[in-house]
Amino acid sequence: MNISGYSKTPADSTLKSSDRAKTFILPEKCFEKNIACTWRRGNTFTIYPRSQTVNKTPTNTIDNKILNIRQEILLFTSILRKLVNESNGTFLSLQKVAENAKNSDHQVEFLKLSRQYRSIVRVCIESLQEAADKETDNLEKNSLLSYITIFYSIECIWHLCEILFIDNIPGDIVLPFLLEWVRFHFPCHEQTAAQMLEACERGSEDHPEYWDTVVGMVVQGRIDVARALLKLHSSAELNEFKLIDNSLRTMPVYSVYGGVSSGEFTIVWKHWQAECRSKLTSQALTSQPNLELIMRLMVGEYTAFESVRRKYASWFDVLGGYVLFTRPWTRSRELAAAADACAALDGPHSQSHLDVVIRALLEGDLHQVIHEIQQMSDNGWFATHLTDILFHCGKLQILDKHQTDVTKRLRDSLILEYGSLLMDHKSLWSVGLSYMASCPPEGLRRAELLLEKIPIESEAKAMRIIAEAKKYELSGVVRTVCGCGCAARLAGGRAGGSLCWAARARCPRLCARAAHRVLRAYTAGVPLPAADLLLTAGPALLLDDALLFLGKYCDFHRLYKSKEFKNAAKLLISLITSKIAPEYFWETLLLDTLPLLESEEPVFSSTDTYEIMLCLELRAKYLEGEKAELLRLALVRNLARTALLDGEEE
Repeated sequence: MNISGYSKTPADSTLKSSDRAKTFILPEKCFEKNIACTWRRGNTFTIYPRSQTVNKTPTNTIDNKILNIRQEILLFTSILRKLVNESNGTFLSLQKVAENAKNSDHQVEFLKLSRQYRSIVRVCIESLQEAADKETDNLEKNSLLSYITIFYSIECIWHLCEILFIDNIPGDIVLPFLLEWVRFHFPCHEQTAAQMLEACERGSEDHPEYWDTVVGMVVQGRIDVARALLKLHSSAELNEFKLIDNSLRTMPVYSVYGGVSSGEFTIVWKHWQAECRSKLTSQALTSQPNLELIMRLMVGEYTAFESVRRKYASWFDVLGGYVLFTRPWTRSRELAAAADACAALDGPHSQSHLDVVIRALLEGDLHQVIHEIQQMSDNGWFATHLTDILFHCGKLQILDKHQTDVTKRLRDSLILEYGSLLMDHKSLWSVGLSYMASCPPEGLRRAELLLEKIPIESEAKAMRIIAEAKKYELSGVVRTVCGCGCAARLAGGRAGGSLCWAARARCPRLCARAAHRVLRAYTAGVPLPAADLLLTAGPALLLDDALLFLGKYCDFHRLYKSKEFKNAAKLLISLITSKIAPEYFWETLLLDTLPLLESEEPVFSSTDTYEIMLCLELRAKYLEGEKAELLRLALVRNLARTALLDGEEE
């Protein structure tokens, strides 16, 4: 989803979209005149030649071709699968916390989950870096490096967003966290400083990067490191060095828990900076221009920051130092002015995408942030998860042109789009389903449509789809998948398998169809299948009379094979008198009484015998000729035996 329509004019939006659009040149001659296209499953559409007129006699022999065009999905690469799966676990945990947060404050839990997301991205970057180092193919290596750039930007933006909108900073004094952000993501000169301090040699100024490193430590607020490096200078005992060291040592540092109010700290800070400014104006450092530059930075002189800006890749590197030496008591809502000042250090220049996002973050414009991160080539992973956590933290409010709050609509649309994307993958579809389920009711309706379109290559996959559908109470999907399984097995002549799928579907129509197929096959001489299944089917047998009859009939065969003839006879009589047997099965059912009638001891009572006789007369058309005569004779003999037994009992 592109949310630019909420704030941009249609013309601007169309222009920007056309600038980003890719152009394809169709390679075949058959596409030169007229073409058409149609959407297929997922992110694929098909282009094919199409003639506007019907020509019965072809005028040329050009072969028609079909082109399938598919969007390249970054997240579907094998190395990024771990990112998708692990972030899904964090996403689901966040939904549970958000559900519980309706009754209490869970800001600490939200912060913990945000850091989990960042940790997942960091592991992903390290995996990509490791793979890039091992890769020998230049094209593949460039792809991996581009992925690293994307996820580095994601980590950088997320960290700053966490500081400004997710973390509950005491007193809203953001400087310590801002310095930490700069040091972590833009670690200029850190390695050089560590090497110099480890060597601990006087005369370190001979190192070509000595002064750049000292200044870099000051700009990043690493005051102790800068002082330690200055002591390695061969002239460290000079008054100029002692003067700088003393100023750095006495620099006030604000702490919420220090027992000093922000107003008192401001007075102390301004007094300290006035002392530094007086030392600078006294020209005591004129003989040491590098020390003078450090002092100019300490008093917050803008031209000093302009002079050091060219040493860094971006204005982000100096942002923390600029806030540190101009307004260290700055609150998050006041960072926009510092960002403007630091960005202006570059002069007129074209801003990078990261520049735009960071500026929007520092200005507190989350609408613009989400709009910009949607343009990143991560297939919506970042926009989806960041928007979701900001929404649950209560820090996100998006209004449309009518000033209607569309925050939830935006959050849901991003999640649904991301979930739909994952459901197009052969193994990530279940992950996508969990995202869809988090946006009821529309998400489940979409999920139902998408689940039914997933190709089923094996019974194991069908069972997995059924399990997921039952998990989210998508009974329609269960019926559809089971119906397909039942139909496929019926077409393949596997009546037992069709019964199994019909019972799973809990669909009376499918159960009836499968049961009738089995019963008809049995009348043609095919053995009864799936007896164990029917014996354990339980309530599923009640879905249809034909299935119930088949289940009881299988039970009759089990009793007969176990030589429990009286129980078998009792069950057979109940099947005859229930009148639920299909018409084509009456011949078989009546003939099943014959071996029981001929048993050594009577198993049918006289009443049972009369029931069989009545049934035989009422359904004489199903049993004719010699078979009917044999059955009548057996019935008469059994009636005589039972009459004698009844007489003896009397």
